[in-house]
Amino acid sequence: MRSLEIIGKAGLALCLLCGIALADTVKFTAALDPASTSGAGKGTANLSLDTASKTLTGTIEYSGLSAAPAMAAFLSPPATQNGNPGTLPIPLPANPASPITVKMQLADPTIAGLKSGDWILLMGSKQAPEIGGDVKPAQ
Repeated sequence: MRSLEIIGKAGLALCLLCGIALADTVKFTAALDPASTSGAGKGTANLSLDTASKTLTGTIEYSGLSAAPAMAAFLSPPATQNGNPGTLPIPLPANPASPITVKMQLADPTIAGLKSGDWILLMGSKQAPEIGGDVKPAQ
């Protein structure tokens, strides 16, 4: 009876440790270039995803946007056969001067999409992005 109790506790401890090991932090980067060849904007994003709390944090630095300070920033998934499923707005402060601090909660499908490396980050005015780039896992 005592050995079953010890085995049960050891199994529980192992399960807890495995759960902790599955939660990780994933770092991403994006080089932001002009959306059109005539644009002068540029930027970089350094993001970190805590998979346990499902929180994306980081900074976006930019310059050369006609909509300065930037009025909008979005994470956008890849287009599918049924079209683009929509973009995810990045919350910006009232006066989003560079660098912008990012902190937002993400849903599981968004986390999976970011980890796949197929999403892009777009910045500019609310009407049209001026710069954008692929959000890729950092090397």
